[in-house]
Amino acid sequence: GTVRIVFQPGEEAPGGAKVVLDTGCLADVTAMFGLHCSPRLEACTIGITAGALTASVDRFTIRFLGRGTHAAHPEAGIDPIVCAAAFIQAAQTIVSRNIEPFDAGLVSITHVAAGNTWNVIPDAALVEGTTRSMTAANRALIKERLYALAENIAVAHGVAANIDWYAGPPATDNTASWAELAKETAEAQQLAVLQAPPSLAGEDFAFYQETIPGAFVLVGTGKSAANHNPQFRVDPAALLPTAVYLAELAKRAMDA
Repeated sequence: GTVRIVFQPGEEAPGGAKVVLDTGCLADVTAMFGLHCSPRLEACTIGITAGALTASVDRFTIRFLGRGTHAAHPEAGIDPIVCAAAFIQAAQTIVSRNIEPFDAGLVSITHVAAGNTWNVIPDAALVEGTTRSMTAANRALIKERLYALAENIAVAHGVAANIDWYAGPPATDNTASWAELAKETAEAQQLAVLQAPPSLAGEDFAFYQETIPGAFVLVGTGKSAANHNPQFRVDPAALLPTAVYLAELAKRAMDA
């Protein structure tokens, strides 16, 4: 058989997986495996699960457009800040009152901006954030409810709502049979194997899995600060066993 090794550019934004797929170099690939380091697992521990491992990731930006006025005369304008505040509160009900309680999902408001001085009601208020979910159905539902709340709360307050939606990767989707092979291979290498802890982080390996079956696994690099934290550290003891594991996984996949 033939093994292709992908050194993917841009694992984070803007999404290097799409760049690789657009080249056509994976058009005839029958299975694909990937891994991500995990500071939540001890070194040389493999975290594997069938189905979703990481979440779909979407970003939204909403501009509530009112009419500015002097703070002493609110009746002469339309306050977008009050509207934005109502939306921020209501957005927290999207998951808590619309999603099955045992399903994972979230709406996080991470950026709020309005006005530039103390005595003027501004023309506009910005609300920005992210949504995460583990299924396509919940992903669509969260987007639908977010739009409905933003648009209708804006109408209730007499302002306009301009919404920009930036779709990121879907949830990863490990093929059960390939996940089992990944597990068996790790056990044969005498690596510790655990059920991978689910995460609402995103991973653009999911773009590959839309058309190519396979598995995405976590590799323990030793307990440390989280990824993207300046104190994140990798235990070098994890490097060689991981390389051997991937090589053996490729061999077994060709024999499967």
